[in-house]
Amino acid sequence: MVVIRIIFLCLVLSLGSVLSYGLKFSLGVKAGPLMSWNSFGDKDDKDDYSHKIKPGFYAAGLICFPLKNNYSLQTEFGFSQKGRKISFNDDTWKNDATYYFGDVAMLLRRSFPLNLGPDIPSQWFVGIGPHVSYWISGKGKISAGGSYDYNVLFTEMPQDPTEPDFDKMYVVDENRWLFGIDIGVGFIAPLKQNRKISTELRFTSGHTFFGTKTSASNRTLGFTDNLRSNEKVISLTVSYVIDVNVQESRKGKSTKDKEVKRKK
Repeated sequence: MVVIRIIFLCLVLSLGSVLSYGLKFSLGVKAGPLMSWNSFGDKDDKDDYSHKIKPGFYAAGLICFPLKNNYSLQTEFGFSQKGRKISFNDDTWKNDATYYFGDVAMLLRRSFPLNLGPDIPSQWFVGIGPHVSYWISGKGKISAGGSYDYNVLFTEMPQDPTEPDFDKMYVVDENRWLFGIDIGVGFIAPLKQNRKISTELRFTSGHTFFGTKTSASNRTLGFTDNLRSNEKVISLTVSYVIDVNVQESRKGKSTKDKEVKRKK
Protein backbone atom coordinates (compact mmCIF):
# COMPACT_ATOMS: atom_id res chain seq x y z
CA MET A 1 0.00 0.00 0.00
CA VAL A 2 2.84 2.39 0.79
CA VAL A 3 4.38 1.85 -2.65
CA ILE A 4 1.03 2.44 -4.36
CA ARG A 5 0.61 5.71 -2.46
CA ILE A 6 4.09 6.82 -3.52
CA ILE A 7 3.31 6.03 -7.17
CA PHE A 8 0.05 7.97 -6.95
CA LEU A 9 1.88 10.93 -5.39
CA CYS A 10 4.45 10.85 -8.20
CA LEU A 11 1.70 10.92 -10.81
CA VAL A 12 0.08 13.92 -9.11
CA LEU A 13 3.41 15.73 -8.97
CA SER A 14 4.08 15.03 -12.64
CA LEU A 15 0.68 16.42 -13.65
CA GLY A 16 1.25 19.50 -11.51
CA SER A 17 4.66 20.07 -13.04
CA VAL A 18 3.24 19.95 -16.57
CA LEU A 19 0.63 22.59 -15.71
CA SER A 20 3.12 24.76 -13.82
CA TYR A 21 5.93 24.76 -16.32
CA GLY A 22 4.03 25.23 -19.56
CA LEU A 23 4.55 21.73 -20.93
CA LYS A 24 8.31 21.56 -20.42
CA PHE A 25 9.70 18.05 -20.25
CA SER A 26 12.52 15.81 -21.46
CA LEU A 27 12.30 12.61 -23.49
CA GLY A 28 15.00 10.01 -23.74
CA VAL A 29 16.25 6.45 -23.77
CA LYS A 30 18.66 4.70 -21.43
CA ALA A 31 20.45 1.37 -21.21
CA GLY A 32 23.28 -0.33 -19.41
CA PRO A 33 24.55 -3.39 -17.54
CA LEU A 34 23.45 -4.49 -14.08
CA MET A 35 24.41 -6.97 -11.38
CA SER A 36 21.79 -8.71 -9.25
CA TRP A 37 21.88 -11.06 -6.29
CA ASN A 38 19.37 -12.64 -3.93
CA SER A 39 18.68 -11.89 -0.29
CA PHE A 40 16.87 -14.66 1.58
CA GLY A 41 14.15 -13.81 4.07
CA ASP A 42 15.11 -16.34 6.77
CA LYS A 43 18.42 -16.55 8.63
CA ASP A 44 18.59 -20.34 8.26
CA ASP A 45 18.27 -20.00 4.48
CA LYS A 46 21.08 -17.45 4.43
CA ASP A 47 23.28 -20.01 6.14
CA ASP A 48 22.21 -22.94 3.94
CA TYR A 49 22.37 -21.17 0.56
CA SER A 50 25.27 -19.37 -1.04
CA HIS A 51 24.78 -16.93 -3.90
CA LYS A 52 26.83 -15.25 -6.59
CA ILE A 53 26.32 -12.09 -8.60
CA LYS A 54 24.20 -12.52 -11.73
CA PRO A 55 24.98 -10.15 -14.64
CA GLY A 56 22.17 -8.67 -16.72
CA PHE A 57 20.98 -5.48 -18.41
CA TYR A 58 18.35 -2.75 -18.23
CA ALA A 59 16.87 -0.68 -21.07
CA ALA A 60 14.08 1.89 -20.86
CA GLY A 61 12.41 4.94 -22.31
CA LEU A 62 12.03 7.92 -19.99
CA ILE A 63 10.17 11.17 -19.54
CA CYS A 64 11.33 13.79 -17.04
CA PHE A 65 9.34 16.77 -15.75
CA PRO A 66 11.01 19.77 -14.07
CA LEU A 67 9.80 20.86 -10.64
CA LYS A 68 10.73 23.81 -8.44
CA ASN A 69 14.07 24.33 -6.65
CA ASN A 70 16.09 22.10 -9.01
CA TYR A 71 13.87 19.09 -8.41
CA SER A 72 12.53 16.90 -11.20
CA LEU A 73 10.40 13.79 -11.58
CA GLN A 74 11.63 11.07 -13.92
CA THR A 75 9.43 8.17 -15.00
CA GLU A 76 10.84 5.13 -16.81
CA PHE A 77 9.20 2.26 -18.70
CA GLY A 78 11.61 -0.52 -19.52
CA PHE A 79 12.74 -4.12 -19.72
CA SER A 80 15.38 -5.93 -17.70
CA GLN A 81 17.20 -9.24 -17.55
CA LYS A 82 18.13 -10.31 -14.03
CA GLY A 83 18.24 -13.56 -12.11
CA ARG A 84 19.88 -15.61 -9.40
CA LYS A 85 22.88 -17.92 -9.02
CA ILE A 86 22.56 -20.01 -5.89
CA SER A 87 24.05 -23.25 -4.56
CA PHE A 88 23.25 -25.50 -1.61
CA ASN A 89 23.82 -29.02 -0.23
CA ASP A 90 27.51 -28.13 0.28
CA ASP A 91 27.51 -26.58 -3.20
CA THR A 92 26.68 -29.90 -4.87
CA TRP A 93 23.43 -28.45 -6.26
CA LYS A 94 23.52 -25.24 -8.26
CA ASN A 95 20.79 -23.22 -9.93
CA ASP A 96 21.66 -20.51 -12.46
CA ALA A 97 18.35 -18.77 -13.29
CA THR A 98 17.70 -15.95 -15.75
CA TYR A 99 14.50 -13.93 -15.37
CA TYR A 100 12.91 -11.29 -17.63
CA PHE A 101 10.91 -8.34 -16.30
CA GLY A 102 8.88 -5.37 -17.41
CA ASP A 103 9.84 -2.38 -15.25
CA VAL A 104 8.38 0.94 -14.17
CA ALA A 105 10.45 3.36 -12.09
CA MET A 106 9.63 6.83 -10.72
CA LEU A 107 12.40 8.91 -9.19
CA LEU A 108 12.26 12.28 -7.48
CA ARG A 109 15.60 13.89 -8.30
CA ARG A 110 17.52 16.86 -6.95
CA SER A 111 20.17 18.46 -9.17
CA PHE A 112 23.28 20.43 -8.21
CA PRO A 113 25.70 22.51 -10.35
CA LEU A 114 28.82 20.72 -11.61
CA ASN A 115 31.70 22.61 -13.18
CA LEU A 116 33.11 20.65 -16.12
CA GLY A 117 34.67 23.72 -17.69
CA PRO A 118 33.91 27.27 -18.83
CA ASP A 119 30.48 27.70 -20.43
CA ILE A 120 29.53 24.05 -19.76
CA PRO A 121 26.42 24.13 -17.50
CA SER A 122 26.63 20.58 -16.19
CA GLN A 123 24.89 19.03 -13.18
CA TRP A 124 25.09 16.10 -10.83
CA PHE A 125 22.02 14.63 -9.15
CA VAL A 126 20.66 12.23 -6.56
CA GLY A 127 17.30 10.48 -6.81
CA ILE A 128 14.98 8.14 -4.95
CA GLY A 129 11.64 6.53 -5.74
CA PRO A 130 9.60 3.34 -6.16
CA HIS A 131 10.41 0.57 -8.63
CA VAL A 132 7.81 -1.94 -9.85
CA SER A 133 8.71 -5.05 -11.86
CA TYR A 134 6.48 -7.63 -13.53
CA TRP A 135 8.00 -11.11 -13.84
CA ILE A 136 7.42 -12.04 -17.50
CA SER A 137 9.29 -15.32 -17.94
CA GLY A 138 12.45 -17.18 -17.08
CA LYS A 139 14.86 -19.97 -17.83
CA GLY A 140 17.85 -21.57 -16.16
CA LYS A 141 20.23 -24.44 -15.64
CA ILE A 142 20.44 -26.94 -12.78
CA SER A 143 23.79 -28.55 -12.06
CA ALA A 144 23.63 -31.70 -9.93
CA GLY A 145 25.93 -34.42 -11.22
CA GLY A 146 24.87 -33.25 -14.68
CA SER A 147 23.63 -30.09 -16.36
CA TYR A 148 19.94 -29.65 -17.16
CA ASP A 149 18.41 -26.62 -18.91
CA TYR A 150 14.85 -25.63 -18.05
CA ASN A 151 12.13 -23.06 -18.78
CA VAL A 152 10.02 -21.47 -16.05
CA LEU A 153 6.31 -22.33 -16.21
CA PHE A 154 3.88 -20.43 -13.99
CA THR A 155 1.56 -23.38 -13.49
CA GLU A 156 0.86 -26.34 -11.22
CA MET A 157 2.94 -29.46 -11.70
CA PRO A 158 0.99 -31.98 -13.83
CA GLN A 159 -0.23 -35.16 -12.13
CA ASP A 160 1.02 -37.60 -14.80
CA PRO A 161 4.46 -38.79 -13.60
CA THR A 162 5.24 -41.00 -16.61
CA GLU A 163 6.78 -38.35 -18.87
CA PRO A 164 10.18 -36.89 -17.92
CA ASP A 165 10.28 -33.11 -17.70
CA PHE A 166 13.90 -32.16 -17.03
CA ASP A 167 13.33 -29.00 -19.04
CA LYS A 168 10.52 -27.54 -16.89
CA MET A 169 10.57 -25.61 -13.62
CA TYR A 170 7.03 -25.37 -12.26
CA VAL A 171 6.37 -22.22 -10.23
CA VAL A 172 3.29 -21.71 -8.02
CA ASP A 173 2.30 -19.25 -5.28
CA GLU A 174 4.67 -16.78 -6.88
CA ASN A 175 4.68 -12.99 -6.74
CA ARG A 176 4.94 -11.75 -10.30
CA TRP A 177 4.51 -8.12 -9.21
CA LEU A 178 7.67 -7.14 -7.37
CA PHE A 179 8.09 -3.84 -5.51
CA GLY A 180 11.26 -2.08 -4.47
CA ILE A 181 13.04 1.24 -3.95
CA ASP A 182 15.57 2.90 -6.28
CA ILE A 183 18.40 5.11 -5.03
CA GLY A 184 20.61 6.72 -7.67
CA VAL A 185 23.40 9.23 -8.25
CA GLY A 186 24.72 10.55 -11.55
CA PHE A 187 25.67 13.51 -13.69
CA ILE A 188 24.32 15.30 -16.75
CA ALA A 189 26.44 16.77 -19.55
CA PRO A 190 24.94 19.11 -22.18
CA LEU A 191 25.11 18.48 -25.92
CA LYS A 192 24.00 20.67 -28.82
CA GLN A 193 20.39 21.51 -29.79
CA ASN A 194 18.74 20.86 -26.41
CA ARG A 195 20.29 17.42 -26.13
CA LYS A 196 21.89 15.97 -23.01
CA ILE A 197 23.73 12.82 -22.01
CA SER A 198 23.44 11.40 -18.53
CA THR A 199 25.15 8.63 -16.57
CA GLU A 200 23.63 7.09 -13.44
CA LEU A 201 24.73 4.56 -10.84
CA ARG A 202 21.64 3.08 -9.18
CA PHE A 203 20.90 0.64 -6.37
CA THR A 204 17.54 -1.15 -6.32
CA SER A 205 16.43 -2.83 -3.11
CA GLY A 206 13.65 -5.35 -3.73
CA HIS A 207 11.06 -5.65 -0.95
CA THR A 208 8.88 -8.46 -2.38
CA PHE A 209 9.73 -12.17 -2.21
CA PHE A 210 9.60 -14.10 -5.47
CA GLY A 211 7.51 -16.77 -3.74
CA THR A 212 7.71 -19.34 -0.95
CA LYS A 213 10.30 -21.95 0.03
CA THR A 214 8.51 -24.54 -2.11
CA SER A 215 7.23 -22.37 -4.97
CA ALA A 216 9.55 -23.75 -7.67
CA SER A 217 10.18 -27.43 -8.36
CA ASN A 218 11.46 -29.77 -11.05
CA ARG A 219 9.65 -33.08 -10.67
CA THR A 220 12.02 -35.36 -12.58
CA LEU A 221 15.13 -34.18 -10.73
CA GLY A 222 13.38 -33.94 -7.38
CA PHE A 223 14.60 -30.35 -7.13
CA THR A 224 12.82 -27.65 -5.11
CA ASP A 225 13.98 -24.04 -5.41
CA ASN A 226 13.59 -21.66 -2.46
CA LEU A 227 11.95 -18.47 -3.77
CA ARG A 228 11.51 -16.86 -0.37
CA SER A 229 14.02 -14.21 -1.36
CA ASN A 230 14.07 -10.78 -2.93
CA GLU A 231 16.55 -9.16 -5.27
CA LYS A 232 19.19 -6.49 -4.88
CA VAL A 233 20.46 -4.76 -8.03
CA ILE A 234 23.25 -2.37 -8.95
CA SER A 235 23.02 -0.84 -12.44
CA LEU A 236 25.09 1.63 -14.46
CA THR A 237 23.19 3.27 -17.32
CA VAL A 238 23.74 5.95 -19.95
CA SER A 239 20.82 8.14 -21.10
CA TYR A 240 20.35 10.26 -24.22
CA VAL A 241 17.80 12.99 -23.57
CA ILE A 242 16.06 15.70 -25.62
CA ASP A 243 14.54 18.75 -23.89
CA VAL A 244 11.10 19.72 -25.17
CA ASN A 245 9.30 23.05 -24.61
CA VAL A 246 5.84 22.92 -26.17
CA GLN A 247 5.06 26.49 -25.15
CA GLU A 248 8.13 27.90 -26.92
CA SER A 249 7.44 25.87 -30.05
CA ARG A 250 3.90 27.25 -30.14
CA LYS A 251 5.27 30.80 -29.83
CA GLY A 252 7.63 30.14 -32.71
CA LYS A 253 4.82 28.79 -34.86
CA SER A 254 2.61 31.76 -33.99
CA THR A 255 5.38 34.21 -34.94
CA LYS A 256 5.87 32.51 -38.30
CA ASP A 257 2.13 32.66 -38.99
CA LYS A 258 2.11 36.40 -38.30
CA GLU A 259 5.04 36.96 -40.65
CA VAL A 260 3.24 35.05 -43.44
CA LYS A 261 0.10 37.19 -42.94
CA ARG A 262 2.13 40.41 -43.12
CA LYS A 263 3.72 39.37 -46.39
CA LYS A 264 0.28 38.74 -47.83
